[in-house]
Amino acid sequence: MAFIQVKKPLFTYIKSMGFAETLRDELDFQGMQVKELSQKTGISVNTLNKYRPGSNVSPTLENAQKIAKILKVSIDYLATGNNYKENDSEKSDLQKLIKDLKMFSKSDFETVLAVVKSLREKY
Repeated sequence: MAFIQVKKPLFTYIKSMGFAETLRDELDFQGMQVKELSQKTGISVNTLNKYRPGSNVSPTLENAQKIAKILKVSIDYLATGNNYKENDSEKSDLQKLIKDLKMFSKSDFETVLAVVKSLREKY
């Protein structure tokens, strides 16, 4: 008898994210590059790059506030991945969808794009 391996639920990943992962995902979601965030916050690109996943460097409170303000999210969200603008469930749903899409193979992703294109043309 074969067993099906169940993937970890998406909300588990979101709740376990730290500052670096949340920042990376939020930048991806907003289509913003580190260079642009640097220009808008006045924080150097080198400093922002120190906040990447795998690094043990955390931002100062001042830098976290600047980043949160530009990204229009709370510091709590950046620090934990939780409580993303509770009144903005549509954006939260989009973030979850983006995370799901990143797990697809290239061919599955292309299939999803074709379906989305077809639906867009329908509406």
